[in-house]
Amino acid sequence: MEPDSLHDTSVLPAARPAWRARLALAVVALLLLAASLLLWQKLVTIERTHANERVAAQARLLTRQLEGSLTTQAQDLYRLAELWNHHGRLNQDEWALEARFSLQHFRGYQAIQWADADLRLRWILPIEGNEAALNFQLTPAHPNYLLAMQAKTQGKAVFSNSFDLVQGGRGFALYTPLYVMNDQGQRVFDGFVQGIFRVQTLMDELLDTVDSAGFNVRLLEFGRPLYSREQADFSAGLQQELPLHLLNNRNFTLQLNPTRKLAQELSSPLPWVVLGAGLTTTLLLVAALALAMENARRASALLASNSRLNQEVSSRELIEQVLRESRERLQLVVDLTDSSRDGLFIIDPHNRNILHMNKATYSSLGYSEEEFRQRLQEQPESLLLGFHAWVELVRQAQGDNQGKIFQREMRRRNGSIQPAEISAQLVQVNGHEYLIGVSRDNNERLQLEAQLQHLSQRDGLTGLYNRRFFDHQLHSEWRRLQRMGAPMSLLMLDVDHFKRYNDQLGHLAGDDALRKVAAALQGCLLRDGDAVCRYGGEEFAVILANTDEQGAEMIAARIHQALAELQLPHPGSPLSRLSASIGLSTVTPNRDSHPDSLVAHSDQALYQAKHQGRNCTCVWTTT
Repeated sequence: MEPDSLHDTSVLPAARPAWRARLALAVVALLLLAASLLLWQKLVTIERTHANERVAAQARLLTRQLEGSLTTQAQDLYRLAELWNHHGRLNQDEWALEARFSLQHFRGYQAIQWADADLRLRWILPIEGNEAALNFQLTPAHPNYLLAMQAKTQGKAVFSNSFDLVQGGRGFALYTPLYVMNDQGQRVFDGFVQGIFRVQTLMDELLDTVDSAGFNVRLLEFGRPLYSREQADFSAGLQQELPLHLLNNRNFTLQLNPTRKLAQELSSPLPWVVLGAGLTTTLLLVAALALAMENARRASALLASNSRLNQEVSSRELIEQVLRESRERLQLVVDLTDSSRDGLFIIDPHNRNILHMNKATYSSLGYSEEEFRQRLQEQPESLLLGFHAWVELVRQAQGDNQGKIFQREMRRRNGSIQPAEISAQLVQVNGHEYLIGVSRDNNERLQLEAQLQHLSQRDGLTGLYNRRFFDHQLHSEWRRLQRMGAPMSLLMLDVDHFKRYNDQLGHLAGDDALRKVAAALQGCLLRDGDAVCRYGGEEFAVILANTDEQGAEMIAARIHQALAELQLPHPGSPLSRLSASIGLSTVTPNRDSHPDSLVAHSDQALYQAKHQGRNCTCVWTTT
């Protein structure tokens, strides 16, 4: 029996540490592998977050461009209403001339109409396709009647919700009130000039004017689909839904799904590279540990036990320290919420009971704590505009794993509106839903962004549009007119002998002269869509969209006449007054041409005008 006992005693101590070491090595390998996978997952999450942010930024830009495009097109109707209101009722020929210009300028119209004070249609263009609307009268039974009465009462144009057109299909209406002076010199209501839009045609035209190729677009009205344009397969995980303000109507939402091509452009191979590097590092580290484990296999059991005991004690102390620090940080956060300038609140979205809010939540709006609680409980829509729709947006954004920061409007106690940037999310606790939000007054940032946008497009000396705006406007109008098949003209203008002017009268006088020239140029434009820009130094450029060569020559003649009427003395000029040379070029944009060629041709014509004695206009020709 003794030999067997001695044999067992010598084998077991050696086998037991080897088994434990192999198990520890396997655990280390699994932990390292798990760490690599967690890091990979974190990078993938970060990449998705960045992709969401970039898609959201492009979506916001597209939304603002659509809003701006419709606002720009509506200016023609506003201008027609201004003519009516200032000069009295137009005759039908004058009205038809203005209406046809608007119809040619923007293909999104179904019709332009005049309804008299009894709300009966008197004039309509075009008649073809709108025969069903002839002699139509807006009655109280029509869904737009109250909206029209609102426009009449307020004296402002109002854009309607969608409704069934008598011509068939769904459409919108823009009601612009008209007024004339009666015999007693009082302004009296004279009906509406109405822009009628078919939903499909209007949205197609607006989307054609902006760069929307990267998105599939859906227009929602009160959350219901109204219009859809599907261009390609889309990535549902990056969907964006933004409010779309069609003129003064805020009842629409734009749902944008980026195409798979755009989503792929935003992806990066970095997570996979990191995963590969992590796995390689894990294998190398496990191999190194295996070699080290072989050298440490014969360590004594007592030292191993002491080491494990010391590790456990250190781990317990570390855990206790982390728990203490966590409790202290949590208490500090609770104590500091009332000193924060941002509002922090937790509410029940179903019954609108407030579980917690800091002082900034209600004091920044001028309410007491009790007033704020009562207002949210009884009139949530008057406190946070569109409260119920916003809660649904938060719920939908959380379900779609989208961004949870919303731009909203809150009503102060004095009735004024305060913009607010709200970060919100819904949490489930014991089967009950709560809404946690952080709000911040970002009015100054919004105003600063608008001011910076305005300053970035203006020349500091003359107040005209600058070179940056010129480049953007030229390319934008070029694409628009290319689709319309309409001509574009460009005037390049250079002040004659301006260096002599500065040398003899000084740079301050030169700057003043440039400002007067700029004002004269601005006064020579006939349409709101035309743009005059300071191209550089004493050189100016005038973009004339949808204008042929004859119309551009008329504008050039007006400019020469305006500069002559200024009678700015110029001792260094043969004319003894300030004058300018103009180069003119006209082209109908197509796929084989480029807007830079229009600039080059106008510049060549300007060069020719200078060599023909200045103070004249030269037209670029191919001969």
